[in-house]
Amino acid sequence: DKIDYSFSEATFSFTDGLLDEVAKQVKWQPSGAASDDLYASRQKAREDLGESAMPRLLQGILAADRARTTFFLADLKIAGRDWVEFSEDALDPEEIRIGRWVDVGAIKHFDVWMEFPANGRTSAEAWKEPQAKDDFLIRAYTINATVSSGAELMATTKLTYEPKLAGQSVLIFGLDSNLRLDSIKDAQGNKLSFYQAKETKDRYQSYGDYVAVILPQPLAPGATQTLEFHYAGKRAIRKAGSGNYFCESSGWYPERPNSFAARADFDLTFHSPKNSILVATGEKTNEAVEGNQRITTWKSEMPLAVAGFAYGEYKVVNDKAGDVAVDVYANREPDDVMQAVQRYFESGQAMGVVGSLSPSGVAKEMGAEMANTVRLFSSYFGPYPYKHLSVTSLPISYSYGQGWPGLIYLWSASFLDATQRHEIGLKDGFELTDFFRAHESSHQWWGHRVGWKSYHDQWLSEGFAEFSGNLYVQYRENMKEYLNRWKKEKELLRSKDPYSHAIESLGPIWMGQRIRSSVTMPGAYQDLIYSKGGYVLHMLRMQLWDGRSADPDHNFKAMMQDYCKTFDNKAASTEDFKAIVEKHMLQSMDIDGNHKMDWFFNEYVYGMGEPEYHFHATLEPTPDGKTHMKAELTRAGVPDTWKDVVPVYAHMGDKTVKMGNLRSSHPTEVMETTIVGKIDRISINDYEDLLAEVKP
Repeated sequence: DKIDYSFSEATFSFTDGLLDEVAKQVKWQPSGAASDDLYASRQKAREDLGESAMPRLLQGILAADRARTTFFLADLKIAGRDWVEFSEDALDPEEIRIGRWVDVGAIKHFDVWMEFPANGRTSAEAWKEPQAKDDFLIRAYTINATVSSGAELMATTKLTYEPKLAGQSVLIFGLDSNLRLDSIKDAQGNKLSFYQAKETKDRYQSYGDYVAVILPQPLAPGATQTLEFHYAGKRAIRKAGSGNYFCESSGWYPERPNSFAARADFDLTFHSPKNSILVATGEKTNEAVEGNQRITTWKSEMPLAVAGFAYGEYKVVNDKAGDVAVDVYANREPDDVMQAVQRYFESGQAMGVVGSLSPSGVAKEMGAEMANTVRLFSSYFGPYPYKHLSVTSLPISYSYGQGWPGLIYLWSASFLDATQRHEIGLKDGFELTDFFRAHESSHQWWGHRVGWKSYHDQWLSEGFAEFSGNLYVQYRENMKEYLNRWKKEKELLRSKDPYSHAIESLGPIWMGQRIRSSVTMPGAYQDLIYSKGGYVLHMLRMQLWDGRSADPDHNFKAMMQDYCKTFDNKAASTEDFKAIVEKHMLQSMDIDGNHKMDWFFNEYVYGMGEPEYHFHATLEPTPDGKTHMKAELTRAGVPDTWKDVVPVYAHMGDKTVKMGNLRSSHPTEVMETTIVGKIDRISINDYEDLLAEVKP
């Protein structure tokens, strides 16, 4: 691809010796008011856009090794496009990025036009070692935090880091800007200079959630070092009613970008009001009450990608899944919104009876449900990675799910029974169903046990969780409902965005977060990455299906358990998963005869398209009681080079049996064979095996 524009105005920001080179070729003159105004306006825009460039400029300018840490940013005024950005960041695996900021409602969104590695490398090569350009790695956290009934968080976080590369004088961390730093100290107790982004408060567009720590001496590879952060603030925890709190899922401690590609040990101590319960990541190692405070300590069993906590006045219900303790922490009282709804019904202003809308009402049932998800996923994907699973409820205003290792937030509406949801007008959507709870539970495997190396690979987490939710529906309901869900996923992928683009056509799932743009609907990322990513895994499951075995999924289970074992507590890439698939592929999947799955991944992961198939078969009984079949398969809607493994099914009375797979390497394939027994009908794709449209 090529971009060719002319620009009329420009501002340049850079951290290397470019100014000296430019000075040799230009004649300087006073800038004038217009240029000064331009510079000031672009600086203001840069601040308003938060962390888009400021942290990197600080890093590059103060670095001892400017060549290795160079950063260049050009703001270009282009007719019809307003301001367009070109940047080259030597510390990013994909150094080159081109795009522009666009207003989307009340916020600005950066539309990425292009992003790729320099020097002719592929993105897969650039991200093979995602931490190769990191100046340091965080090895351990020791966090001592106090949470109050007034929803304030005060914390001292000591992190141990290992310098990897020489020359960096500025270390960048993510930290919620509403948590204001008081000081940062080194191992000797010396206070260090730092810059923290402006407090966001209730501003819709964040100034950025980051802090830049300035070291007195540049980093040098060697022994581990420590930093100690002291900070406090109110908006990391939000009160939502009596005993109901919302705790931010990230940003409550200093962390590195792309943390799911790395792991660290966590040692957590929390001080909270004694009448409340706090549950956190890791194993609880101690609990004591001192005065009006409850003090709990938590320690990770293994290095983890992230850590979190939940806090409130809970009813606790215990269950088990084998040796795994499953504990549900459900709020005893409804949050403010649900209390208002409950009072509305109790006053007689609304028809119907809802009873108590407290999440604690179905805590026991929730415990049994979550224990069942652990049992099922352990049988398919391998052992649950931790000793316990804690499940808590989110206030009704926060309609999503969130998981940390061993700890899950579920929307409180999913704790209501079906009658209550119907009476108050909540449809059984994604956030409320058995599917949703299983989706979130499966992230203990997809995201926590096995991480992802880059945004290109996040479909391995969200897509696999989508598949897992549907798998649970199969065992909770039946195969018919499982297949109905995949039909709905197809319908979603065929649906149009506001600009009449089919969701499936927005881009390959490997593009990840770059699917989001000002010209796609807000949910485009989830609709594509979740649905198609899940469908990819379903297709692989069906290609590995062995209907002759007592356990038709034995091939699929072996593959998924191998994947989890190989990348246990590590980050995986798309190519890593592809290698596992190739290790377990059947001969019928080897279309190219090279024991590679390039054909499949190139089409469904790195590419786009949904084929349309027409299948026609004639059946003739033979004198010896067999059936002679002639069939023709034609394909349209995709390039002629498209390849597929097309499943063929035989129908005999009320029985449906998979005969085998037909390799589709050409637009038209002809098949002729004799089948033992009397066959009534032949068909393809009965189990939604392919992300394809089958027409008569």
